[in-house]
Amino acid sequence: MENLMQFAMSAAPNSGDGNSGGAANSASGLMSLMPLVLIFVLFYVLFILPQRKKQKQQLELLKTLKKGDEVMTTGGMFGTISGFNDRENTVYLKMGEGVKIEIQRNSISGLRASSTASQAQVK
Repeated sequence: MENLMQFAMSAAPNSGDGNSGGAANSASGLMSLMPLVLIFVLFYVLFILPQRKKQKQQLELLKTLKKGDEVMTTGGMFGTISGFNDRENTVYLKMGEGVKIEIQRNSISGLRASSTASQAQVK
């Protein structure tokens, strides 16, 4: 054990002045953390901020839904809103002639683009 302590003390840098060695080590420690901080900032800017913006847009869409809106569900089905059940947070969709379904409000992924706009994109 004593030999191990002597080896550790002899391996430690000896600058002669105890203050300058400590300052150099702390500056070196900060510089070694800098890449980690930069990676975190980059991750935040590239992934977290856009996701928050998308979530805010989705919540705003769900708040502004009204009867008669044509929507698409997360399952890829299209329908027209025929009513709401605010107590259970559901929406009634008219899928076709005589076909109505009830879905959770948050399973609506977006408004359906109008047929004239989609025809213009095809051309």
